[in-house]
Amino acid sequence: MEIEPAPSLIERATRLGRKARLVLKMLLLAGATLVAIAVLYLGIRILLYRQVDDKRHLELKRSYLEQISEQELPAGPNIVVILFDDLGPGDLGAYGGEAIATPNLDRLAAEGLLFKNAYSPSPYCSASRAGLMTGRYAIHSGLDHVVQVPGSWQDTLERLGGLKRRLPAEEITLAEVLRAAGYATGIVGKWHLGDESPSLPNDMGFDMFYGLLFSNDQGKPVVWGDREIVEDHPIDQTTLTRRYTKRAVAFIEKNQDRPFFLYLPHTFPHIPLHIGEDRLGASEAGLYGDVVEELDWSTGAVLETLERAGVADNTLVVVTSDNGPWFQGSPGGVRGRKFDVFEGGMRVPFFVRWPERIPAGEVDEDLVVAIDLFPTILDLVGVPAPPDRVIDGTSVVQRLSGGESEPRGPVWFHQVGHLRAVRKGRFKYHDRHRVPFGNPPDFALGVWAKRGPWLFDLELDPDESYDVSERHPEIFERLGKMLKARRQELEDNPRGWK
Repeated sequence: MEIEPAPSLIERATRLGRKARLVLKMLLLAGATLVAIAVLYLGIRILLYRQVDDKRHLELKRSYLEQISEQELPAGPNIVVILFDDLGPGDLGAYGGEAIATPNLDRLAAEGLLFKNAYSPSPYCSASRAGLMTGRYAIHSGLDHVVQVPGSWQDTLERLGGLKRRLPAEEITLAEVLRAAGYATGIVGKWHLGDESPSLPNDMGFDMFYGLLFSNDQGKPVVWGDREIVEDHPIDQTTLTRRYTKRAVAFIEKNQDRPFFLYLPHTFPHIPLHIGEDRLGASEAGLYGDVVEELDWSTGAVLETLERAGVADNTLVVVTSDNGPWFQGSPGGVRGRKFDVFEGGMRVPFFVRWPERIPAGEVDEDLVVAIDLFPTILDLVGVPAPPDRVIDGTSVVQRLSGGESEPRGPVWFHQVGHLRAVRKGRFKYHDRHRVPFGNPPDFALGVWAKRGPWLFDLELDPDESYDVSERHPEIFERLGKMLKARRQELEDNPRGWK
């Protein structure tokens, strides 16, 4: 019997190599199939993305607005809200700024009430504007991020994550309430709460809209007039502030004989910065200063129009910013900038003038947040709050005329759906969260590390430099428990329905 010789080492290696290649091919084929399935799934998810509104609360909203329109309401003041984009409190003379000349804004602040401890609802655009318009922290509306331009990679990620791309239709805006109460309503400037119905400005309570739907650095900006594009890309951003001012003036003149609400959310000083050649170099603070000084000019033109129309005394003018400054601008000597839950991200200028009601030269040291505008204006107009939802803002009507009131409740600091910090009185508690970390090469790689929790005494330490949790352990524990309870409350009732 003939015995076959054992395969050589080379032959055995060859056979193993063939098997390995076969297994590798099968693995690659399986991997490619899985990738193709994943890509197909993600593509379908993007294509089929639809934001669904809450039908029940949409119907309750309609009923609420109808009831307002049927009431006989006392005559309220005209209302002008001027909102700057990324303006820091330290940019204005009224808050101690010296580099930029802002005489009109400083005069307005001196003729009314200036809030020293004022906050935006969020440290970035869309969420802050949602809060100002609804009186609710944006985490309740679900629009707690920056709305992106359709087709951008950021928009794709938002769709994949199921994030809202517009202010939900069931949310109630200040413009909707005031229009139901008989006001003429107009918005001139940047919307940034959605680019499709039913969440366009004309859908959400405004009779007139002129401006941009997004920030001026997103996609290819175009100028809208109500529901139509009136200036296609590329737009002339050097004249935007002047055109906004012209439209705002025209709106006041047209509606001077009836109650009106003018919302003037400027595009600037958000980057990229633009200014006409005739104003270039006018400021000692560079291009940023030039832009802010033109915004000051715009404010002066609005105030002059109110005077000329004979309605200044009965007009509540509110000036604030959507968040703290970004790459330029002064946060006013506090820590942090835009997108940050340190003070610089949400500490903003905030002052109001109403000659018939507010004594000149008043300063308020208590806390105020832009979400307080909604309940405050409802009180002034004599309209009850919507009964089906939590309103996070607190009316400051008594404080407007120097009256005694209870100290404001806590201020919450949110960051893309996460509750990060709380301020109550002079103390601010930060939960453990990520902050920039490492040596300079690490910063280039975007290295962030979790740090905290911390307790800061903002009266002694406004720039949040010294943790005093060991000195005030009972306050540290109480605010920590308060933050934890609030977080649980938001998990149990994310939309804030009653």
